[in-house]
Amino acid sequence: MPSFTTRDGCRLQYALRGAGPLVALTPGGREAGAAVDALAEALAAQARVLTWDRRNTGASDVFFGGAGSEQELWADDLGDLIAELGEGPAWLAGGSAGCRVSVLTALRRPEAARGLILWSASGGPYGCQFLGFQYHVPYIMAAERGGMPAIAKTPFFAERIAANPENRDRLLALDPADFIATLKRWNTFFYYSPDAALAGVPDAALRGLALPTLIFEGGDDIHPPEVSQALARLIPGATLVPSAWPGAAWMDRFTGRAPGSVFDLYPRLAPAIADFLNRPR
Repeated sequence: MPSFTTRDGCRLQYALRGAGPLVALTPGGREAGAAVDALAEALAAQARVLTWDRRNTGASDVFFGGAGSEQELWADDLGDLIAELGEGPAWLAGGSAGCRVSVLTALRRPEAARGLILWSASGGPYGCQFLGFQYHVPYIMAAERGGMPAIAKTPFFAERIAANPENRDRLLALDPADFIATLKRWNTFFYYSPDAALAGVPDAALRGLALPTLIFEGGDDIHPPEVSQALARLIPGATLVPSAWPGAAWMDRFTGRAPGSVFDLYPRLAPAIADFLNRPR
């Protein structure tokens, strides 16, 4: 895979496929770009699709420097990567974390954004609490118990080391107190606010977006329909369409009640996305 080095020295892995308008596809959680490969393949017949491993995901570097939240760092990285490729502006597309990163990139780096394609928009009191805990608290507690060697042994970071062996030295070189302070700071992004329908993004900022926007309605506790409906009201001219899968399908896979991954559902988004991309403007 080709790589790109950010302005603060973090090496990111990415992949490009297809031809046509550039679509920057970001997965949810801290998943690698490969998680959305099936959707990328479905779109590649009519789009140039960028998938990428964000910092602290996939085979990219683990990196805990910089100001702001991890979500904002991801957004700035995506803006810089699109600029480096010289094929933008891009349609910014993603679900859950990918939704947040796409919106933040459009806000922070408007020159990178041609439009937005969003699903699994996360928010609400429970969704914010759940995500803030899941992203940060287990690793804060591991570092409190055993320092950075304990972090390196967690399943998530053990996978980051297996994918990129240099990540072991990067992790072990960190001061545990600094690591803990960074994750606590990143966690504040997910504090619930009634003035932020989308987790971490003020409603007032969304009202200032002037981009073609496609939003799929949410349908689970972490991505409730009220959040996607609010986004459609807040972003001028946004198009809201029904979810591409039945209401319980995402949670069934996320909780293990049904086999497979939530990302197995993503190719169902492709027909509506393709139709939106091909609309005359």
